[in-house]
Amino acid sequence: MDQNSLRTLLDEHGVIRTGHFQRASGRHSDHAVQCASLFRHPQVGARIGQALAEHFAESGAQAVFSAAVGGILPGYEVSRALNLPYIYCERRDGAMTLRRGFTIAPGTRVLLIEDEVQTGTSVREMTEIVRALGGNVVGVGCIVDKSGGKLSFDAPFAALHSVTVGNYAVKSCPLCAQGIPLDQ
Repeated sequence: MDQNSLRTLLDEHGVIRTGHFQRASGRHSDHAVQCASLFRHPQVGARIGQALAEHFAESGAQAVFSAAVGGILPGYEVSRALNLPYIYCERRDGAMTLRRGFTIAPGTRVLLIEDEVQTGTSVREMTEIVRALGGNVVGVGCIVDKSGGKLSFDAPFAALHSVTVGNYAVKSCPLCAQGIPLDQ
């Protein structure tokens, strides 16, 4: 998928909005990113999964791994496009963990997929799970890199789209200082 087609999809589905937003953490932001809207229509989700999969076709991955909730649909679509087994982790008592009988056999080459990344925390947590079970991370992919290209991982990283998203403490939010009301 070329960048024009991707940008059209992101715009048509309202994936990236600009304004003044409150994040789930309570911090403020100048962008709201909602990749889930791409998966309302199965054919769009399949296209996104295929586009991400193309970045990792030669990675030698043997399984695809993502984090609940946001990474489940893109992870599944990438696994489907690559015809690979798929598993996901969930947060339980504050820590990412494998449940539901999922496991990673020692030596398995694992591709990590997320919907969006900004700090890379969930990717690092998934990497720890893979390594603890004796697997190897061979790539990291996401739909939207909210760091504006500043992230790096111990494996090849590919994002379909990159944007710099502000992340501000309420007391030092420049949007609040400008009197811009919070979007709902």
